[in-house]
Amino acid sequence: MIRNVIFDMGGVIVDIHLERAINNFKSIGVHDADRLIDAYHHKGLFIAIENGDIDADEFCRRLSEHAGKEIPREAIEQAWRSIIDPPPAYRLQFLEELRRTHKVCMLTNNNPIIMEWDRVRTLTGYFDKIYVSYKMKCVKPDPRIYLMMLEDGAMLPDESLFIDDSEKNLEGARRCGLHTYLAKNGEDWREDVMRLLA
Repeated sequence: MIRNVIFDMGGVIVDIHLERAINNFKSIGVHDADRLIDAYHHKGLFIAIENGDIDADEFCRRLSEHAGKEIPREAIEQAWRSIIDPPPAYRLQFLEELRRTHKVCMLTNNNPIIMEWDRVRTLTGYFDKIYVSYKMKCVKPDPRIYLMMLEDGAMLPDESLFIDDSEKNLEGARRCGLHTYLAKNGEDWREDVMRLLA
């Protein structure tokens, strides 16, 4: 029986707009943004901040060095945050309904520039707990991140469903014994998830 439902954020709860973010980073001087920013697994400085290896201040400083010019922090924050849209109301309503019968958590590869944004902080009220890679010093699909989440939340893997838009991340979860569902960015996955929970 599934008692716990764990959601990724980008591509599941909120829709991702990769090209928009890449273009915005390029417009402020990060000319190789298309090489560094990926829908599932960033590279270089972008994965370093999500892994918690560097903080937001260090990211901004080193990104300016990488671009060869001073980039205002506000411009960097705006470029980062342009990667996602606000969550659709129907998904938030679904989370509220699901919490009546299940423990509902989020596990996301993410960074403080996104997670400390007021628009994203409003999501905390829809989850029993939010697990973020930069705080855990580990990114999906590393099995350690799932095991840390399960232990912290006192959740059994065979009673837990993990929903993500990356097959690699789902593979990591399956290795730890979780049930999984592959969501597609921009699609309505509610009926499929309810079938899995029935």
